[in-house]
Amino acid sequence: MQKIRTALSALLLLGCALLAGCASLSTSISQFEKGDYIASVKSTIAYLDEKYKKAGYDDSDERNGIRERFRIIESSYESTLQHVADREYDKKIAAYSALLEIRTLLAGRSYYAKYTDLPDRYPERGLRENLAGQYYLKATAAAAVKDNRQAAIGFAAAAGTFQMYGPYKDAAKLADKYKFAADNQDAGEFYKQGQDLVARNQQRSRAMYRDAGQAFYNAYTVYRDHGAYKDAQTLADKYRTMGTVVLQISSNEPASDITRSVLALFDLGFTRFQYQSGGAADLGMYLNTSYLYYPPKVRQYVEAVSENVDIKNQDGTTAVRTYRFNRRVVVEENSMQIVLDLSVTRVPNLDLRYNEVAESRRTTISYYGDVPGNGRYGYRTEGYLMDRDQLWQAAQAQLINRLNSDNRIRMIQDDIRNF
Repeated sequence: MQKIRTALSALLLLGCALLAGCASLSTSISQFEKGDYIASVKSTIAYLDEKYKKAGYDDSDERNGIRERFRIIESSYESTLQHVADREYDKKIAAYSALLEIRTLLAGRSYYAKYTDLPDRYPERGLRENLAGQYYLKATAAAAVKDNRQAAIGFAAAAGTFQMYGPYKDAAKLADKYKFAADNQDAGEFYKQGQDLVARNQQRSRAMYRDAGQAFYNAYTVYRDHGAYKDAQTLADKYRTMGTVVLQISSNEPASDITRSVLALFDLGFTRFQYQSGGAADLGMYLNTSYLYYPPKVRQYVEAVSENVDIKNQDGTTAVRTYRFNRRVVVEENSMQIVLDLSVTRVPNLDLRYNEVAESRRTTISYYGDVPGNGRYGYRTEGYLMDRDQLWQAAQAQLINRLNSDNRIRMIQDDIRNF
């Protein structure tokens, strides 16, 4: 009987080990079944890396499954390379890239030969040369239809793919050639776009000047690797400046946190604020802030309370004693009120008033008289009484939150954008 129990225990342990192994490969198998082959290979390798850290790891129960999945994965990419049309460059690039990634993952593992001969059948140089060749062909096709940008990208990819083994044909030279052609073409189009915007801007719209400035800046940026593109940088600065919207600010507290918070809502990247009158301004903004602090007010009331409590007599009988006592409740309250009046001259009939009040309350409860000694009627406080500065901070936070969520503020922002 003891031998039978020992045998059963051994079988149980073996079964648990097999289930654990299967569970660990479940992610890889799931990815394989979904066709996510690269992820499946990575998960398998991560699993095997951990297993092979242990001396004497026996993979006999898993080897055939791993081999078969690797075989199917490799065959799928090889089939793509054999059967797709010559000009289906993207499919071939994807297949060669996948084989190269799998080879790179496997080649650094001493155990790879147990599962696949892919690193032996596909030397890295050969894979990179084939991949570079497909990039080169795709770039050549793009150049034939005057797609300079795609040609530059393709030739650069060909050169970069094979770089560790030296130059790939004239790919690097052609990448530079077509990049210059693409950058020159794009810069010219951006420059002309800027010119057209300026010419059409008969109303001297600040928004159109900003768009023109951005177009000239794009021309300067895209051509920057080759030097300056005409006067694009100068024109970008010029029209960005002409696109600036100046707001004349009038505030009874120009340095206050609230004024800064309000102006932050209208700092749109192209706005400028001025406080001194006399200068040219596009819009006028008026802010008036007032505060009123209400110091703590105290009110209290007393309530009569009674409770019946069972009491054991010395003879073992139970009697009921009625306790009659009083509960005193003291309530302290204070608050801070902030009123903000905000108006913008450019937006008619949109004078805004915000009235925010922050409050705090502390309630103190105590008992006196014939109070039961059961611990239920102790002294306690509820709530917290803020000081003046804390209330000010709370009211200000409420106000800023209101401003940030107010659609009328967005109306003003849109009006400024369209000025």
